[in-house]
Amino acid sequence: METNRYYHAHLDRIDKGPSPQPDVTEAEMLVFLAIIINMGHCRRDQMTKYWSRAYNYHTTFYGNCMKRDRFVHNLRYLHFTDNKNEPDMTDENSDRLWKIRNLFEILNEKEKKRSQEPEV
Repeated sequence: METNRYYHAHLDRIDKGPSPQPDVTEAEMLVFLAIIINMGHCRRDQMTKYWSRAYNYHTTFYGNCMKRDRFVHNLRYLHFTDNKNEPDMTDENSDRLWKIRNLFEILNEKEKKRSQEPEV
């Protein structure tokens, strides 16, 4: 998973820092994405308020799914492509979406298959 590779590369670049976090699993990434989707339905003016215990903000969903600090860690190191594969950006025909191209292709392929399925 590229998120883990990027995080470990970051740890290699720094001498001191926080103790290493465990690798992000596929299941944890799915929970992360579910939280991101839910955030669009329950808008807050600051990301930390999704985990707030204040009466006017409290929503148990976020805290029950993932700790706030773990969510921030996953968000900070979220990557879909190895940075070593960066194309020559001076070329006018270079792919400006290269960092998310793989994700884009996967989503397009899934949508194409879904749209070809007969409706029930």
